[in-house]
Amino acid sequence: MAGNLGLAQDKGVSFSGGSDLVSSYIWRGVYEAGVSFQPTVTMSIGNFSVTAWGSVDFASTSYKEMDITLAYTLGPVTLSLADLYWEGGAGSRELIERNYFTFGSNSPHRIEVGACWIVSKKLPFTLSWYTILFGAADVNSQGNRAYSSYFEIAYPFQVKSVDMKAGVGMVPWNAYGTYGVDRDFYVQNILLNASKTWSIGKNGDMNIGLFTNLIWNPALEDVNFVGGISFRI
Repeated sequence: MAGNLGLAQDKGVSFSGGSDLVSSYIWRGVYEAGVSFQPTVTMSIGNFSVTAWGSVDFASTSYKEMDITLAYTLGPVTLSLADLYWEGGAGSRELIERNYFTFGSNSPHRIEVGACWIVSKKLPFTLSWYTILFGAADVNSQGNRAYSSYFEIAYPFQVKSVDMKAGVGMVPWNAYGTYGVDRDFYVQNILLNASKTWSIGKNGDMNIGLFTNLIWNPALEDVNFVGGISFRI
């Protein structure tokens, strides 16, 4: 994201934000909702950042998500702690409470820790691992705590002036409640992304972009082709 707001930059604090409009919301290979609006804002202080991100669709079932992520970046490694507030799909709302301030066994919150490592500048493979520690959806097919985890390998590259990324994501053990598949270790997400960004405004401090994501989920035998438009300041 480009641009800092006001005097905060003089104090070592920067803010950035924007929003996306997507044809459908896909999370780690899993279809979550149809056409969705997804705003985001980030505050950074040195190596620390706090990001708020949300998603809401336009359907009568009213899918809603709001995530808050704390992150610390040290060189090529970023560590994160996230609170993923998720109401669940229309079919699971009897099990997941929609009240934001519920933290019991039916809590709509998922607490997740993660680590992301960019191998090198010459070989910019990104290795990411995320594990859920808490939340009503974090169960295996027997209903026990699953510590649902997701591992992804991705590689960014360019084709002329288009930014591309290819990757594959895997689930190492049974995480039925989170990813919907009743078995251990499987490929959850095969992705190919393409995006193009243009700077606009008097000082070029606003960016507008177009992107497409082609996403296969072999475990669920599903495929999604997502298009979207993004705005950043």
